[in-house]
Amino acid sequence: MSIRTWFADQLRTDWASIPELAGVRVIATERALDTIAEPTALIRLKRMEREPKAPLSTRRVGLLLTLISPYIDLDRAGDQVEELIEAAMTYLGPRFPHDAAEVVGYADRLAADIPVTIIAAETAAPTEEN
Repeated sequence: MSIRTWFADQLRTDWASIPELAGVRVIATERALDTIAEPTALIRLKRMEREPKAPLSTRRVGLLLTLISPYIDLDRAGDQVEELIEAAMTYLGPRFPHDAAEVVGYADRLAADIPVTIIAAETAAPTEEN
């Protein structure tokens, strides 16, 4: 299982019990999305490097979590993206190292990018610890 797929599965499971995130469609893909009819979390691989503080078999994997609003209306989209950022960063905070959210565009939609770091051993599942 890829790190992207593992992280997507983790979000789907955990977010199901968080009201602000329960309705978010989570997708781990490098391809562009055709339709965005619901709030969507897109997970893409950005980098992979050796973890300097751990054995050589441990990797630091950089993922980009993009939260996309389905709304065309910028005011509605802005409100939704702000709510998604707050809920996602609250979730990520104690679990996964992440950088600041940046509001961006995705196709013709408003979105936010949150860089997330996963520490993973080559032969084991990623951990939620730093």
